[in-house]
Amino acid sequence: MDQLSNERIGVFNAAQLLGVRVSELKEALRLGTDLRGHPPPKPLVKGAGSTGTLMLFRLGDVMDLAEKIGRDHR
Repeated sequence: MDQLSNERIGVFNAAQLLGVRVSELKEALRLGTDLRGHPPPKPLVKGAGSTGTLMLFRLGDVMDLAEKIGRDHR
């Protein structure tokens, strides 16, 4: 799992794994606010790509947060 946790995923996949809308994740990052009661994962890459809106996250960080969010909603 360690190698897998270092894989990079985009904002769309990160939002899917977290069970939130892309706009909700982007807003939490932009405003520096919590996402469902927890700090959002920090992007490894932000503002890349041809449009300057690409964000990449470490899969392990996203999965850790997804687990926390899931525990809160049990």
